[in-house]
Amino acid sequence: MGWWAARARASRPARGVYGGRVRGRPATLEVMRHTTAEPAGRPPSIAALTGLRAVAAVWVVLFHYRADVERLVPPARHLDPLLASGYLGVDVFFVLSGFVLAYNYGHRLDRWRPREARDFVQNRVARVWPVQVVTLHADLLYAAAVGALGVSADGHRRTPAAYVENLTMTHLWFSDRPSFNAPAWSISAEWLVYLLCPLLLLGFARVRRAGTALAGAAGLYAVMLLVFALFALPNGNVPHAGLLRVVVEFVAGVLLVRVHQQAPRGIGRAALPVAVALVLVVLLVPRSHGGGYWLAPAFALLVLLLAAGTGPLAAVLSTRWSVLWGEASYCLYMTHVLVQPLLRSVVHPLADGRGSAAGALVLVLDALVLGAVALLLRRAVEVPARGLLRARTRHAASAPRQPVGAPNG
Repeated sequence: MGWWAARARASRPARGVYGGRVRGRPATLEVMRHTTAEPAGRPPSIAALTGLRAVAAVWVVLFHYRADVERLVPPARHLDPLLASGYLGVDVFFVLSGFVLAYNYGHRLDRWRPREARDFVQNRVARVWPVQVVTLHADLLYAAAVGALGVSADGHRRTPAAYVENLTMTHLWFSDRPSFNAPAWSISAEWLVYLLCPLLLLGFARVRRAGTALAGAAGLYAVMLLVFALFALPNGNVPHAGLLRVVVEFVAGVLLVRVHQQAPRGIGRAALPVAVALVLVVLLVPRSHGGGYWLAPAFALLVLLLAAGTGPLAAVLSTRWSVLWGEASYCLYMTHVLVQPLLRSVVHPLADGRGSAAGALVLVLDALVLGAVALLLRRAVEVPARGLLRARTRHAASAPRQPVGAPNG
């Protein structure tokens, strides 16, 4: 643990460290959505990765709002390749999750410690489950109101069995078909790797060299892309593609932490050119993102570069506003599809027949509503529920053990 913390301090800028100061304010902002209160010696946060979460979430939103954007503002059709590839934002989330969890917990789970593993899993539940439950029931109420319960013509499942699966965050494990709040499929996928993460970090502790870790990450992506190349369906996916993506990209993110620890800090300056190149490839080479996930390894590279904390792109993504929206990105991701019918029925008609300028104003209004809902859910549900669940966990862990058969009071 001492070596890990010392290496992290030597390679990370002081800005953004827990308990320190950021632009004159207390640095209480989290890295992504995988952070918990930790003892002194924990590696300092990497604010740029929190900001990257905001970019990934907005990209996913644009993917689902693509038809609305292009109808309201027809010139936006020139950006269609970028909007149509927004589903790749989930691949950014997956590699980020692996990287940040290994970065934050690798020193604590480098040996088998049952209590640490239990606390890790409980913290993951506290982090994702409350919002999952609230959005599940929001979707249930909406479906009941419009008569969409059951199984729809496109296979979307809103059944009692799917409800139980969503409560336990296992719905993707049993079926590739979406159920209830559709974006929550990725939460089910991540829940699987969260459960596996203590074992993954045991293996990670035995990977000592950056070259070995980099080769392992590259090999995992190569296997994933080969599977897609050989077995992809006409829609570009393979059966259980979500589980394949999350396992490969999460483990690759874990391995890249070892590369990050041994890489020169100056590599962060390459993040901006890589990001610009990614955007140009998406815009100019549509087949690069046509369901085959060929760009996924580039996102892993971008995460590695941004983790260095240097360069202009890291500076932009580390600003207070970027970090704020990165922290709210989970709630934005989980609510944007739920809010879409309301926006289409109430807000979008305001621009009918009024041209692109009116359409652009309506899209700004969309953004304000989506942002307000995300911040409200974070403030009213995510943060207090997480604190409550963790407080109960800490209380249970610190309570004296009773003899077997003793009364519970």
